Amino acid sequence: MVYCGKASQGCQNCRTRRIKCDKKRPECSQCIRVGRKCPGYRDQLSLMFRDESSKVIQKAHAQWGSSGSPTEASGSSASASSSSSTSAWAHESPASTSTSESPPAATPLPPRGIVSTRIPKKVDLNMDQQGIQFYINRYLMNHPDSPKTRDQVATYFLNADAAQNVMIAVGLAGLSNLLGNKNMNLLARSKYVTALKQTGQLIASNDPAGLVARLRSVVTLALFEVVQNKGPKMTVGSASTHINGAVAVLRSVLPIPHAPNQGAHGVLQLLFSMFIPYQMTDTPLPPGFFETLRFCKELMNGVPESCSVDLGLAIARLLQLLGIVEHTVLTDGRPTTNNLIQQYLILDNAFDGLESRLLKAFPYTQQQGEYPAPAVFRGKWHKYHGTWGARIWNHYRWARILANQRLVKFINEYPISSTKVIPTARRTRCYITIEKLAEDTLISVPSHWHHPILDPETTQIFEPGGFGNSGALGLPSLLWHLTTAGCAPNVPPEYWEWSYNVLQTVWKEMGMQHALALSEMMEEHRSKLEKEAIKQELKVEGE
Repeated sequence: MVYCGKASQGCQNCRTRRIKCDKKRPECSQCIRVGRKCPGYRDQLSLMFRDESSKVIQKAHAQWGSSGSPTEASGSSASASSSSSTSAWAHESPASTSTSESPPAATPLPPRGIVSTRIPKKVDLNMDQQGIQFYINRYLMNHPDSPKTRDQVATYFLNADAAQNVMIAVGLAGLSNLLGNKNMNLLARSKYVTALKQTGQLIASNDPAGLVARLRSVVTLALFEVVQNKGPKMTVGSASTHINGAVAVLRSVLPIPHAPNQGAHGVLQLLFSMFIPYQMTDTPLPPGFFETLRFCKELMNGVPESCSVDLGLAIARLLQLLGIVEHTVLTDGRPTTNNLIQQYLILDNAFDGLESRLLKAFPYTQQQGEYPAPAVFRGKWHKYHGTWGARIWNHYRWARILANQRLVKFINEYPISSTKVIPTARRTRCYITIEKLAEDTLISVPSHWHHPILDPETTQIFEPGGFGNSGALGLPSLLWHLTTAGCAPNVPPEYWEWSYNVLQTVWKEMGMQHALALSEMMEEHRSKLEKEAIKQELKVEGE
């Protein structure tokens, strides 16, 4: 199969008659006018990867039949075939391609218009085609939130002119990372720049019908950053710029009458994806973030899902407290330290109260079965009722692990202040909470990402409903959540091992630099713990 670019989406009757098809549903006007049954229309994905081998061969026959030189034709149509196909023709023996009017007696004269030569059965993909194929196979399809039906696939590729270059860019970036192909990587960057310009033009047009295409282009630009760039802080910083753009695009059209919660649902997904970049870059959330969050609260007034807005406010408060700790000199036993620890306890109590509301709004159950250990942690998995519910729970787990992790650090580094503020029972509870949330994060993975060793039938068991057809766009956040869970204090070593193996698998399957960078962070974390353990042993032996 070869990628053939844009082609007519008209019905077969109109294409056969070579007339313009208006593509009305359920039947086009041309078929109705002549009283024919309209056969329907082809979806965009099948058009992009339709089999054009017969047409290529017909054109080759026409060219070589008149010129008598397949090598000349291959030179004039290099853009349509690969170097390997050309070399196949170049190595044909002269006898096999001769068009002499008096061939040897043992060689029967072929019928007029047909050249007796070997036609290559395969036409290799060029770089653009390889990029979009890699994107579709690794980043769009085979994920819990992938398009599942022909209509969903067709919708994904509607108005794809602006998005196609960024899809090629993401695919080439991932593929070049795995192959170490610098030329392919340069082309990926070039496609990214082109997509950036096209997306800007698409946003400037402000066409209401193109809202989904604009959002998809902007968010996929962010995905390019986490695939291409190495170094977690640089990656998330660049990606957050695009996410901010997507929030601005969606905020400008709210409320949307026929969307879930008038469009607040989609805005919240974008807002939650901003937490990790701002936490990693130690940057305060912009005022517009809180304004948009409040607007979502108004749109969701009175519905159980509004607890997701309150969770967003709690996580925003956590980021503020983490920033205060980083930029404040604390002294054990002083009021400033005592007050800061108290603020963390109040916040963790707020998280605790949110858990019951989340269970009501986004219920799930825990299941267990016999599945491959690398794909399903301890054979357990969660059954969620929707993709957004699965994601909101992991945002909650990630944030509460960080809050309790900070409390544990207070206990170890500021014993006087923590003894005054944190009850003894609460100290034990911190460790229990961390381990439980970390385990739940690992158990949730099959609902967010499918390990390649799982067969398609098995993956369907784990998938939540409510598809957004976004493919791997939610994967970067999951990888951060896994890193936090695997490196949480006092969790069993198998948590680290399992999380690390997932990151490595994503890197090796998708070429995502973000996954590689996070796995290296996990390696550094383990190395630090090992050094501290050795240091502690030496100290004990010295005493």
